Amino acid sequence: MADATEMTMSQAEETAPPKAAIVFGGESRNMAIGFAMLAAGIAAFVADLTHTFFAEAIAWVFIIWGLLFLYGDLLLMTRKFIVTEEGLEIYIPFRFWSRRKVWAWKNIYRMDIVIDRRDTHPKHCKIQIYHQYPGEISIDREDRDFDPELVALIIERAKLKPDGDAANIDLDNLPFGRSAVYTWKK
Repeated sequence: MADATEMTMSQAEETAPPKAAIVFGGESRNMAIGFAMLAAGIAAFVADLTHTFFAEAIAWVFIIWGLLFLYGDLLLMTRKFIVTEEGLEIYIPFRFWSRRKVWAWKNIYRMDIVIDRRDTHPKHCKIQIYHQYPGEISIDREDRDFDPELVALIIERAKLKPDGDAANIDLDNLPFGRSAVYTWKK
């Protein structure tokens, strides 16, 4: 009889709809540097400027760096932050290693909003999210463009408390014109 009850419970759990998740998409990136370097390297071969070893090596370096810049931009453009009840999931579909990281809310211990003196718009500011697995020495950190809704959800779900000037900050109206770091901690 107990086996039938366990079977019914596991079937109910499998057919239950997934819990609500809020997805924050990737960041917009300017891919001009990657395209320019890739085009310059290819143009050197097309224009037949690679008669010497050094010129050919420089052309290959430009092609490789152009591809690396484009790949890095692609990683950031496709990265998703998924907020669930259990934790913060960071999913990067084009990364070859560790595509999915899931951080439990209890292990996220700090978040910073970094404002540079030159920042003039909230999207130019950065957030830094710090995570540490229990019993580990290493600290994981993810940086992302500022999004007030994501910041508010992380503060609420990770139960972070403002430190210093962060207590007086309005997430919808960040102060610009001076360098500042606002911190929330456990």
